[in-house]
Amino acid sequence: MMESNAPTNGAPPDVADPMLGRVLNERFRILETLGAGGMGRVYKAMQSPLDRLVALKVLNPQYGEGKDPGFQKRFFLEASVTAKLRHPNTVTVIDYGKTEDGIYYIAMEYLEGLTLGQLLTQLGPLPWPRALNITQQIARSLREAHKVGLIHRDLKPANVMVLNQETDHDVVKVLDFGLVKSFTGDAAQVPQDTSLTQAGIILGSPQYMAPEQARNFADPRSDVYSMGVVLYQMLIGRPPFLASQSIDVIVKHINEPPPAFGSLYPGHGIPAEVEALVMKCLAKAPADRYQSMDEVMDATRRTLSTVGVSGAFSGARFGAGNVGGSGPISGPHGTPGSGPATVALDISVEEAPAKRSPKTLALVLGGASMLVGLGAAVTLALRPAAPPEPVINPLAPTLAPREPATAEAQQPAAQPPPEEGLGDEELDLAPLERIKAAPVRFLIVSEPLGARVTYEGKDLGETPLNLEVAPDESGVAQAALTFTLDGYQRARSVARSAGPEERFTQKLVPKKKASPRPGKGPDSSPYKDDPY
Repeated sequence: MMESNAPTNGAPPDVADPMLGRVLNERFRILETLGAGGMGRVYKAMQSPLDRLVALKVLNPQYGEGKDPGFQKRFFLEASVTAKLRHPNTVTVIDYGKTEDGIYYIAMEYLEGLTLGQLLTQLGPLPWPRALNITQQIARSLREAHKVGLIHRDLKPANVMVLNQETDHDVVKVLDFGLVKSFTGDAAQVPQDTSLTQAGIILGSPQYMAPEQARNFADPRSDVYSMGVVLYQMLIGRPPFLASQSIDVIVKHINEPPPAFGSLYPGHGIPAEVEALVMKCLAKAPADRYQSMDEVMDATRRTLSTVGVSGAFSGARFGAGNVGGSGPISGPHGTPGSGPATVALDISVEEAPAKRSPKTLALVLGGASMLVGLGAAVTLALRPAAPPEPVINPLAPTLAPREPATAEAQQPAAQPPPEEGLGDEELDLAPLERIKAAPVRFLIVSEPLGARVTYEGKDLGETPLNLEVAPDESGVAQAALTFTLDGYQRARSVARSAGPEERFTQKLVPKKKASPRPGKGPDSSPYKDDPY
């Protein structure tokens, strides 16, 4: 999402855009570029004959007819289903269509305000009552979509507009149902079509994606998870999981618990009831989350009542004077007062800069604790057994009156009986001196994703996945892996690493299609027909 007077996301200057000034289907005159992404561009346009400003979403020409029919279906699916949604917290679709020269477009209401992502960049973490108020409005929008059998699958701050309509209250609009999918088999609005997704293609944004979406499964509870990630970011200033690679973020969603608020934002002042609500939304298993948006809204109301807050929260006006908040802030600060934004397109994955991984800290602390334990073991094994010896050795009472504090008091340790006791102690403590090497953790990925992996005759599941392997005497761990995926050749590889973590990617080769040859009938002769 881009502000109306900000440079577009990787887009060339407006003067180089041939779409500027063009009129689509004699109705929409394009005025300026508002944003750009992987799918295409969003323009500010004037609708005739109503003289109404609209946001015009135009599909990238590379997805033209014959190049990616599945993508075209998703594009028109967004238009058709969003046009059926009437909730005031959902963006209104005005029109959609295709020009004679093959340009696909969707016309939406023009919105004055900021995306939630821009708001968080300017202000940082929001006060928790305001964050819950925004969350309730998002939930209302998604509740309507779920009731007609649709899920969003790409909810994120860039797809939420926060409007300022001459009041102090936040007005939220949910955008970009471009990855919506029917989850009811008999939904009349959206016929099921397996061609809308391809093997190995993940739809969604990794930082906000539910764990089950990594395997192209989603239901309304997946939107609950994504909304939990958005709420987490509103409260803390960053999503729960960050990594330099998208696949690493996905694996964290699958395997790692979200960090506690206090670990990222000490002194946050957020009630424990609010944190519990967020963590329930972020449960790994869909069955452990809130099962519907109604449940989320009920839980939010109960939380507000428990902590003594009632009524809608009045958010601060936009502007430089209201920039506030503290704690970790993700991304650069926007220029205050740089102007309003509108409905725009944000399909690109928001990759966060590489940060110090929590795992690194865990390994350092783990190593330090192992060294402390080793030092204690060595000290215990080598310390003299002087204190107990006066009790065991009958000569101790005679030696004690002389100089119990000197080294002579330890002399009985050289006698045979104490030596035997000390030897037994050393034998008991000897295993503590051997440091067991930590296993190497392999992050196993396939291209495309979804391949089944077998290791030592055991089915590990589908990629992406983690595998821990103990290193050998040389300190190197290795794993012989077998990858299988329908439509691709079976692949066998050996992953090797000295640890502590290693990413292993296996590229799969499509199976060769047998060239069709004219078959012969069962009664045909093995010899060619003689025309003579």
